[in-house]
Amino acid sequence: MKQYLCLAAIALLQLGGPLFSMTLIPANHPFIQYVGRWDLTDSLHPKHSWPGVYIIVSFTGSSIGIRSNDATNYYNVYIDGTLHRVFHGEKQGDADYILADSLGKGEHTLMLSKRNISFDEIFTVSGFLLDDGARLLPPPPLPARRIEFVGDSFTAAESNEATAQSLPWVERFPVTNIDKGFGPVIARHYGAQYHTTCRSGGGMYCDWQGIRELTLPERFNRTLMERDTPKWDFKQWVPDLVMVCLGLNDYSGLKGKDGIVPEEKSLAYRTGYRAFLARIRSVYPGVKILAVAAPPGWIRRNVGQVVAAEKAEGRDDIYYAQFDEFPGGYVANGHPTVETHGKIAGQIIAAIDAAGIFPETVPR
Repeated sequence: MKQYLCLAAIALLQLGGPLFSMTLIPANHPFIQYVGRWDLTDSLHPKHSWPGVYIIVSFTGSSIGIRSNDATNYYNVYIDGTLHRVFHGEKQGDADYILADSLGKGEHTLMLSKRNISFDEIFTVSGFLLDDGARLLPPPPLPARRIEFVGDSFTAAESNEATAQSLPWVERFPVTNIDKGFGPVIARHYGAQYHTTCRSGGGMYCDWQGIRELTLPERFNRTLMERDTPKWDFKQWVPDLVMVCLGLNDYSGLKGKDGIVPEEKSLAYRTGYRAFLARIRSVYPGVKILAVAAPPGWIRRNVGQVVAAEKAEGRDDIYYAQFDEFPGGYVANGHPTVETHGKIAGQIIAAIDAAGIFPETVPR
């Protein structure tokens, strides 16, 4: 009889069915840490849509599960600081899934991070599932240092684990791992928590097709990437550094058939960039800003001009960095590999250190 019950439980688990032997801890439990842009309006069903959001919980027991509504995205499951598995839900609507089981006795910490970017959907978490008699523990303190990364598909680490040179859009989801993108790599180097406010295809002034409405500045005040409401409350998470890496899609959308961007369009890009810098300063008074330029010469010239103009007007809170092109280091329609992301992170870290943006001592 026990054997049949075990088989039934496994079947329910694979189908995303209810896990009757586990206790649901509601999503509004005070010991659950949500990092990134989460819509907590309904505290029992927090919503998210930006890439790179993550959750941290500490717990007792030998297993932990989740009740979520997401059959689209992929998540890294870390247990006690080590990657345990990649999780992908396969059932529509709210469903229960085991994230880790057969853990050693004692206390454990889970970090669940969203690996990829996807469009036009909203995803929810309704709580965590623990063994009967297990409980959540006060979570470890988050790092004091904070970095926000504003960018496009490069910042989202789109397709960085792919091997093919071309991939359809949905097939990029399982081979995207933002934790190995240059943003989180930089954050870990400095012992910082982070937000990844990035959208594939978006730019500073226009998207890759030249569409003005599909930009990061248009979405900067959004809690959910594709929804105009609710507005994001910038006071609830104030970074020490905002890193802006936008221009690749502007270059694609603004250049003519000859590959040249007319000066009037370059001026529009620089004007939009400076307006966005003013906006960052208005919502994050006193923040430092790092303007990062990708390899195309047009981007480096224009971002360099923006930083020079800001400094000429007495603004010493802005810094410039750039990263190189690495031949052979790109997959899936021109996106950096994991190895290339590491090289990009190394060059940006060197620029941060050279500028003295962060003190040597890492705050905890």
